[in-house]
Order: sequence, then C-alpha cells, then structure tokens
Amino acid sequence: MEALLGLVVIVLFSLLGMHAADFFASLKPAVTYMLALVMLCMGLTLKIEDFLRVFKKPLIIGYAGFLQFSLMPLLGYSIARLMELNDELLFGVVLVGSAPGGTASNVITYLSKGDVAYSVSMTTFSTLISPLLTPLLTYLFIGKRVEVSFIEMTKDLMLITLTPVVGGLVLRRFMPGLALLERFLPYLAIFFIGIIIAVVLAINKGKLEKVGIDAVITVMLHNILGLAIGYIVGVLAGFERTMAKTLSIEVGVQNSGLAAVLALKHFSPLSALPGALFSLFQNVNGLLISMLYRKL
Repeated sequence: MEALLGLVVIVLFSLLGMHAADFFASLKPAVTYMLALVMLCMGLTLKIEDFLRVFKKPLIIGYAGFLQFSLMPLLGYSIARLMELNDELLFGVVLVGSAPGGTASNVITYLSKGDVAYSVSMTTFSTLISPLLTPLLTYLFIGKRVEVSFIEMTKDLMLITLTPVVGGLVLRRFMPGLALLERFLPYLAIFFIGIIIAVVLAINKGKLEKVGIDAVITVMLHNILGLAIGYIVGVLAGFERTMAKTLSIEVGVQNSGLAAVLALKHFSPLSALPGALFSLFQNVNGLLISMLYRKL
C-alpha cells in the first residue's frame, strides 16, 4: 500500500511542481519546518535505549563519515570527468559529494524500516565534521576554496534534526499514547517528500529545462552508486540487514541543499544545478529504494 502510494505521490507532485511552479516555489521557506515536523514524528517512534545501543559501538557511526567523505567526492569527480562535464558542473558535482549527510536520509530510513537512531547519529556526526572536511575535499579535488560556517551548520542541525527528535523522545516518554500514531507516520513522510520534490522542481524549473543529459546521468549515477556501495560495504563489514540498508541510505543521501548554496556563493548558478538535481533524484530514488528495503 505504502509503495503504491509512494509512486502515486512522486508522479503527482512532480507534475504539480512543474505546472504550478510559482505556488510550490513559494513554499520553499516551509521545507525546513516540514522536515522538522517529520523528525518530531520519528522521535515518537524511538526510545532513548535505541541511541544508547548505537553509541555503544561508535565505530559504526564512523563508517558513514568515512564513506561519505571519501567515496562520494571521489565518485562525483570521477563520473563528472568520465562524462566530460564542463568545469562549472564539475565543481557542483564535487560539492555535492563533499557535503555531509542530508536530513532526508532519516526520513527514507524510516520508510525503509531501517535503524532511525543509527541514521540520525550518522547525520549528526557527518554534519559536525563537515565544516572541516567539505572545504578541504573541495580544495583537494578542484583546487577551489569554499567556506562552510560551523555555526550555521550546527544551527540547521539543531533546528531540523536534533531538537525535533529529542522532542519526540520526550513526548513519547511522558505521553505514551502518542505512540499509537506511529502507523500513520509513513503516509505523513511520503506526503512531505512529495511536497519537497515539487518545491525542488518548481524553484529549478528554468534550469532543469536547459540541462543536458550528461549532467542528469552524472547526478543519477552518483546517487545510485552511493546507495549501492554503501549497502555492499555494510554487508561486507558484517552489519545486519537493517544496519546495512541504513548505511546505504546515509551514504547515498547528501545535504544537496548545502552544496547548491555553496555553489551559488563561490562559483556560479550553473554550478548549483547538480545540487538541485541531486536533491530531486535522492528523494525519488530514496522513496523507490525504500520499497525494496522494506522487504529485506
């Protein structure tokens, strides 16, 4: 039921985003709050014990950080070179690969019946170290310097992820009856992912209509290979299936919004296009792969 609903939502909101671009573009400021609301709902499904279990094995959190800040920038750079993208698009692809994990990974993990506590922990870790590693990797791969504000990243992390999750944990502890809402949460998450896809399409409609197929293939491969290799590494490392698919999602889903903002600030509007495309594909592919992962 959820799988079919997910496909319908993707198609419906994709069409709405392109045909009612002005309306959905106006919703851009609300995207952060929609994600925060979904994270609050996810907190209602978690217990403090879930996080304690993850923190007892800190090395498993490091897997995501290592893969994210080695595999993803290397993959992005290699694919972009193979596809012979121009320098502006190459810069954008490298920025996406050098970004930390995206909050959408937590939502997709939930839909995939993964380990949400593990996902939130990995997103938090990669976000906290990104002000150091994102500029360093960008400079190493393309020789360009970018600035990432630790204060801004931490503020976003608190607003979108940590505070809502902690709020959900507290509410579940003191109002256990709210846990009865859990069966409705997948539908809420799918709905908000649909809106986010529509917003991404709406605000980038003009750019997407002009993008070449090479850039589309590059970004799609970057996302799909990140998801696939993340899962394979998890299995090879001896992770149980739930943890392996969570690692897969965390590696494949990047903070593409950050990458797009950095590209606009330090390079050019064209360099921001890979971030916009990646945002679209990681949500669509993430929703599709969740249908497979729910069966594992």
